[in-house]
Amino acid sequence: MGEGRSMGVTSAAVPWPGEAVLAGPRRFADEWLAVEGKPVVPIVAPSGVDNAVLDRLRMGARSVGASEVLRCGLEPGTAVERLAVQSRLTGGASVLFVVPDLSGAVLASGGGYVLVAGTRSFLSGAVPGGVDAARACFGRTARRLAARFPELPGVAAEYPPVDHAWAKPGDVRADSFVARQLAAMESFVRGELPGPEFARTWFAAWRMSQERGERLRAPLERVLNHLFFVLEDYPIDPTLRDPGDVTDAELLAEVQAALRELATDGV
Repeated sequence: MGEGRSMGVTSAAVPWPGEAVLAGPRRFADEWLAVEGKPVVPIVAPSGVDNAVLDRLRMGARSVGASEVLRCGLEPGTAVERLAVQSRLTGGASVLFVVPDLSGAVLASGGGYVLVAGTRSFLSGAVPGGVDAARACFGRTARRLAARFPELPGVAAEYPPVDHAWAKPGDVRADSFVARQLAAMESFVRGELPGPEFARTWFAAWRMSQERGERLRAPLERVLNHLFFVLEDYPIDPTLRDPGDVTDAELLAEVQAALRELATDGV
């Protein structure tokens, strides 16, 4: 069988990638993870690499510009297939997928979950909600499915969120994009930013916060979500204002109320 984008290739033609990325059939190698600081994200997957996981793999591969992935077993010497990302990929309960440049991988070895690991670029596609949000989701689901898959709580404990969900401004990391949103609100109230500049600054920080997977909970989540919808009705270009749109005065009042609500909640 000759090499092709969607055809299998023997292990002699393609070295077994597990030697570089695995430390046994159930773990990624610390040395591989250390290169570019690759995080590991557990994903609940009762049947192993299913269609939902394959979609994550495709998006991760595309995010690093890969047109192919390598598919193989978990034991040294197993055959390696080179598969086109756009081809009909097949998963399995015990399988390893690796991007050819080793920037990302998906590992399934049973137990009702898979491990996804890779560079920030790879994970931006494979785990678009962010590492912490995915780990938190896994932890919640692990508790619910523990009777069926008893390994899940241990996996959740091994890969916890790095940052807890922030409930109040005092919890927020100073270098976060949520902190930039709050700082913009304070500047707007003090008159240091005009309405349009405030809206642009706040939305830019909001987008980056979403991209980085920064997590919130009430009351901070509720307050910022409300302000998001207020700003959606605020025309940054005043020439585009229609009747009923939020005015500068109304926006200022909403931001002042948001800051007061946070302060009233004892934060």
